[in-house]
Amino acid sequence: MRNPGLDILRLVAVVLVLGRHLYLPQQESRFLKVWQTGGWVGVDLFFVLSGYLVSGLLFKEFQRHGTVDLKRFLIRRGFKIYPAFYAMILATLAVAYLTGEGLRWYRVAGELLFLQNYLGGLWHHTWSLAVEEHFYLWIAFLCFFALRRERPQGSPGNPFRLVPHLFLLTASACLLLRIATLFVFESYSHRAYLFGTHIRIDSLMYGVLLSYGSHFHQLESRLAKVNTATLLTAGCLSLSPAFLFPLELYKGISVFGVILFYLGSGLLVLVALRLRGTRNPLLGVLGPLGASSYSIYLWHLPVLIWGWPLFQKIPGCDGYFAFFCFYMLGSLVFGWLMSKAIEWPMLKLRERLFPSEPAPPKAGIPTPEAPPTA
Repeated sequence: MRNPGLDILRLVAVVLVLGRHLYLPQQESRFLKVWQTGGWVGVDLFFVLSGYLVSGLLFKEFQRHGTVDLKRFLIRRGFKIYPAFYAMILATLAVAYLTGEGLRWYRVAGELLFLQNYLGGLWHHTWSLAVEEHFYLWIAFLCFFALRRERPQGSPGNPFRLVPHLFLLTASACLLLRIATLFVFESYSHRAYLFGTHIRIDSLMYGVLLSYGSHFHQLESRLAKVNTATLLTAGCLSLSPAFLFPLELYKGISVFGVILFYLGSGLLVLVALRLRGTRNPLLGVLGPLGASSYSIYLWHLPVLIWGWPLFQKIPGCDGYFAFFCFYMLGSLVFGWLMSKAIEWPMLKLRERLFPSEPAPPKAGIPTPEAPPTA
């Protein structure tokens, strides 16, 4: 069962990213400028949320079955990520062919191999998907190592107790590498200061840390006495420096600020977890829209770059207000439609072929866990 609070948080994250890629009006708008300046922290929200949820799948499976099927885990992740992503890349190649636009082979390879954050890609925003993909492989490796190391004879226990130490090690390594970036690349660039998995995976690992606390140490119940408004305020304040200090002018934001941002994002995740149900009709609409955040994220730049030049040819639709409405509503609606067309059918197929829970054994058929009795 989906948590509506987490879906709404997904929507908040993707709306922040939409603001990051806004064209600004000629007559400066302070609100839009601030939104564009700090909207990139929506990616940090996605990272922490993804780390929390993806690792939670592994923790839950271990708690229920005493083991984890990592092959099935990676296949299920592939069903979630690849179909919608490669559909967008296929559309990109088709548009490039029809328009005669030349594409550099290494950018195509970067997209196809999920190395966009290092090789470059066809789109500016797909770098974060490479970081996520690398994280899936990393967390699967860590899980394999933990299970083999801690339970060689199938003995009971908590094989994930090293998670806090792994987070501290990862966070320290990422920080040191970000500091080194200051000396290696004196002039700021997004690719050098923000895109690398080696400098951003700590955000995802912080989500893993929160998930570990929730599943093995009752983190949510321990924080139950903390007022929700307090957590929400602290989370928002932690993200606020991103909106006040532009990345291009304050390189320290991408080096040290990201620590504050993933800590604040974690607080917002804890707030969202408290909203387990709602009868508010508006939230009832926003939640399902947030559930389509992946497709919205994928398609928002194609909507902007391909769709707006066509839309503004309509008489009376060439002003900034028309642009803003088209970009925001078009990205949300088109992303939702693409999730219905591609993402959701593939998830249904995934559930049929590789269900989230292994099928119970048929009556009369023995299993290794339940040997036949005389």
